[in-house]
Amino acid sequence: MSRHALIVVTTGVMMVACASKEDAVKKDYERLTGTWMLVSAVKDGKDVPEEEVKKTRLITKGDKFTILGDPALGTSGAGTFTIDPTKNPKTVDSLQSGGPDAGKTVLGIYEIIDDNTKRACWAPPGKERPSEFTSKPGSGHLLQNWKRVRE
Repeated sequence: MSRHALIVVTTGVMMVACASKEDAVKKDYERLTGTWMLVSAVKDGKDVPEEEVKKTRLITKGDKFTILGDPALGTSGAGTFTIDPTKNPKTVDSLQSGGPDAGKTVLGIYEIIDDNTKRACWAPPGKERPSEFTSKPGSGHLLQNWKRVRE
């Protein structure tokens, strides 16, 4: 194969890969958009009390989010997030727009189980991204399970 043909083939493969990632990102943003209620949470290895969980809602639209209820049960009260659904597990970076961690990025992982169920696991600000959906004592991880709220 000539050098020119190799460059053309490589460029084509890269363009397809980029388009596939862009499509996957768009699809997951669409699936994540909506109002979600927290159904369970574990923070640093301890179950979050049910009365706190019941009050927490997450509203997402595209790459923006707002937490209603206790912002400590989310990454912050509001902000933006970027996702990479091509990683395993899928990754999410949440940029905090307010509170004590304003301007910081919180690293996490997420899974869309079905159209009405998702989960996420977050590291504390400044810590490494979780590699699995667990919150062991001393990890500081926040493990969340969410259900879609139908309007």
